[in-house]
Amino acid sequence: MASKRLSKRDIKEDTFITNMLKGWEYVREHQGYVFAGLIAVVIIVAGINWYVNSREQSRIGAMSQFSEGLTAYRNGDLETAEAIFRNVGDQYGNLREGVYAQYFLGECALADGRNFAAIEKYDAYLAKSGSHPFYRDAARDGKGVALENERRHKEAADVYYELSNDIETNTFMETVYLRRAAENYKKSNEIDKVIEIMERLLDLTTGTERRDIEVELAILRG
Repeated sequence: MASKRLSKRDIKEDTFITNMLKGWEYVREHQGYVFAGLIAVVIIVAGINWYVNSREQSRIGAMSQFSEGLTAYRNGDLETAEAIFRNVGDQYGNLREGVYAQYFLGECALADGRNFAAIEKYDAYLAKSGSHPFYRDAARDGKGVALENERRHKEAADVYYELSNDIETNTFMETVYLRRAAENYKKSNEIDKVIEIMERLLDLTTGTERRDIEVELAILRG
């Protein structure tokens, strides 16, 4: 059976063919604009691919260097570790590893007895830790130690007390932080604050430890 031949009227009324012809006419009349648009699309796609690949390469580089820094730190080679972490922080400051590097720079400085540098690096990490909070408790703890080493007892006490009220990961350390806060408030002659903390510790302790706190509270109250 012979296929039906389309008449000119059928062709004219075929929506698909009509639209194809109109499209072809548009391209032919505006080929300069169409070509420019295609070039723009190609450039945009290429730019997106470059950006994705660049970030991936940066991530790999940051992870590799950060891992080297951790190895040196754990081996006790603070000088090498600090140099690596500083480089990671400078090159990849907006990536996770770059943010974490600030914390470990604080740890290196604290271990080396440079308390002011340690406080500065802990603060640098804490300021950028919003999306990367893993070391936030440890950084505040380290800052408290550095302040205490410098005999800035009121500031150290405030750090420990605030930490005890806002622990994110090390909840088992609550009584330790409270104890440190109380000791530093006592050294800064903030007796009312010491009593407040010791009363709170009563609810968190039992046995001989609780008895010792009761005795200490009786002495503080006179």
